[in-house]
Amino acid sequence: MEYFAKFTRHIGTPRRSPPGGTSQLAQFEKAWKIVQSICYYQSKWRGMRVEKTPLSEHLDVMFDLLVKEDIQQAGSDDWTTGACMEYLLGNGVLEALVGLAETDQPVGARGVVISNLSTFISLTDDKLLVQKAVHNPLLELLHWYGSGETEDGSSPGPSYDECYVDLLYAICSKIRGDPMLLNIFFQDRKWLKSVEQRSFSSDSIAAMMRSIESLRSEGGTATSGFEFLLFSHLLRF
Repeated sequence: MEYFAKFTRHIGTPRRSPPGGTSQLAQFEKAWKIVQSICYYQSKWRGMRVEKTPLSEHLDVMFDLLVKEDIQQAGSDDWTTGACMEYLLGNGVLEALVGLAETDQPVGARGVVISNLSTFISLTDDKLLVQKAVHNPLLELLHWYGSGETEDGSSPGPSYDECYVDLLYAICSKIRGDPMLLNIFFQDRKWLKSVEQRSFSSDSIAAMMRSIESLRSEGGTATSGFEFLLFSHLLRF
């Protein structure tokens, strides 16, 4: 679609690392390797509280670097992708983190990951949501958290609801700034098929909002192939 193609041209271009960019990337990769070791060897941390592991510290390093880099990019009117962001988009970082959150091992990892995702979405450019490496993991998280059951059959647990609501708020804030992003989170086979054949217009957005209102009147229950994860989840709180 034209909307996604336009932003992909801006976001998807690798950039030459500016002075300091290489050292920032080295810090990011170092922190990510430690987080990866926790992702891949979860049995080592099973039953342990997240506060007793290096996970929070190194996730903070990663996301601080990403936000700092994004702010620097915006300040310089540079639309290309920073080194750390390019690494995140190309190496399945968010996908692995959402997998870690689902298992919640070490205990509390789910809250730490969701909180960092909220900060990341809130403080970085809303066009990043267009990237599949960003919105696909988010949709996966919305699916299993909203269903009330993770892959292993356990419940996400109410102790993480506050973090989860913060994430929903961050996403909704981005959509408020750019309603076109609704296409990522509002899914209807018939509507999506029509969108693929034409650009977004005020009429198509209005039609989509009427569909959302019909879901509201039905108590958020999806019928006729509708799925609007954000709205149905917000109804719970």
